[in-house]
Amino acid sequence: MDNFRANPPKEIGGSPVKLIKDYKTLKMIDAQGNAVDLDMPETSNVLQYFTEDGTKISVRPSGTEPKIKFYIEVKGRNGCPKCYASADAEAEEKWWRYVSHSASEKDKLL
Repeated sequence: MDNFRANPPKEIGGSPVKLIKDYKTLKMIDAQGNAVDLDMPETSNVLQYFTEDGTKISVRPSGTEPKIKFYIEVKGRNGCPKCYASADAEAEEKWWRYVSHSASEKDKLL
């Protein structure tokens, strides 16, 4: 987790990171490096990256194993009730792009 804090990604999956929330330091940092305090009752060893395309990636250590867990939320558009399949396919493609990018970058971060 220290390396993720020391070397935050500038982009993930081709989308620029616009905001980072660090729940350990209780800081929110924008792409220009401006930081503001998060109003939280206590700290947690969690980082969240928000990209320009609306994706959110949360990173935290496992509580029981020596590994880091990633949670990826992608945003898509469902234009109509019958458009679900295409919106789902678009979200899945975006998810795989982030997973592939993260796998290729992991050695730089770990």
